[in-house]
Amino acid sequence: MNKINQFLLASAVSALFVQTALADIRVTNPKKVGMSEVRLERIEPAMQAFVDQQKLAGTVTLVARKGKVVHVEAVGYRDRETKTEMTEDTIFRIYSMTKPITAVAALTLWEQGKFQMNDPVSKYLPELANLKVYAGMDGDKMILEDTNKVMTIKQLFTHSAGFSYGFSQSPVDKLYQQSALFSGKTKREDLLTEVAKLPLNHQPGTKWNYSIGTDIIGVLVERLSGQTLGEYFKQHIFNPLKMNDTGFYVPEDKKDRLAQIYVINQQGQTVPMENEPLGDYLSAPEIESGGGGLVSTIEDYYTFTQMLLNNGEYKGKRILGRKTVEYMRTNHLPASLIPFEPSSTGEGYGLAMSVTVDEQGANTMGSIGDYGWAGAASTYFRIDPKEQMIVISMTQLMPSSYFSYNKDFKNMAYQALVD
Repeated sequence: MNKINQFLLASAVSALFVQTALADIRVTNPKKVGMSEVRLERIEPAMQAFVDQQKLAGTVTLVARKGKVVHVEAVGYRDRETKTEMTEDTIFRIYSMTKPITAVAALTLWEQGKFQMNDPVSKYLPELANLKVYAGMDGDKMILEDTNKVMTIKQLFTHSAGFSYGFSQSPVDKLYQQSALFSGKTKREDLLTEVAKLPLNHQPGTKWNYSIGTDIIGVLVERLSGQTLGEYFKQHIFNPLKMNDTGFYVPEDKKDRLAQIYVINQQGQTVPMENEPLGDYLSAPEIESGGGGLVSTIEDYYTFTQMLLNNGEYKGKRILGRKTVEYMRTNHLPASLIPFEPSSTGEGYGLAMSVTVDEQGANTMGSIGDYGWAGAASTYFRIDPKEQMIVISMTQLMPSSYFSYNKDFKNMAYQALVD
């Protein structure tokens, strides 16, 4: 065989290998894992309808079962105004889908005995030792009281520590909105000092209130590890799992892959957002937000979720132990706090993720014990240990869940189960 034929043969073998490798990741026959190909084909036109109606610029959706991806599809535009098509390698701001990653990082330290769940937060973060609690208003004056319960690390994971986010118009949230926390000017080393200036929304452990608790867990990871949060993520999660497109900002050579973010204007129209709440994600942030700072792709996030579904391991790389993952995805709220908010009927809360505790009360198809979370720009994921199933959807629209596309997508994934 001459050199030219040898080269052509080698090229053909190489191409075949690449196609096979991609097939293993993306195009497994749904029948092999008990799903209907015909029924999965309902997803694409449903997502396209949101694009055609100009509700969403574009979406990327993924369904996997038993370790095999059976559906992955990009529709619409990464940037509608420039007609840049949505692609499977589009980079998204995942906002609060950062939280489960931060939780996993903290749990790797928990496994090493670096902290216990019932430890006082102040044991490791003394800046938060003497917080006051909102107790009502006396005219224009806020009434504050001392904490009567110990704030624990576990309460940070479950949003029951008493912190808030500044999303509502409550007196405490108004103080959050006025604080330097979200100004973009607070230095990393001053974050907890700014937090300590704000009163708690409620006594620790008495309510569920969506909050900066996971950001504080991020600080805990930094204190216990001696690394920045980004460094710890990279060493202990991203590099082992080859999540090469996930980080706290998009590097210069990848910025063309970052999706344009959209918002609903006063006329109810979907339009490009002018001032992004956490910056443009194109340069390293001063504070690496464990609650909402990451960007990622659907493939990277699938790798992360498959690691969780595999009880802490993916392709020979173990991130967490089996019992650790089981603990993470277990409901940790008392019955009195379920559902944790009115729109989440049937849902309890694990560590940084909600978990279905009542199928009949849930608003979508699923199983007892399925778990996941969403991001502020309408990204979404759910993991179902019973069905060995993962669903992930990515888009970039604020506010989250303004349209029903996530619910539609999840139901369409589940209606494709036939075995």
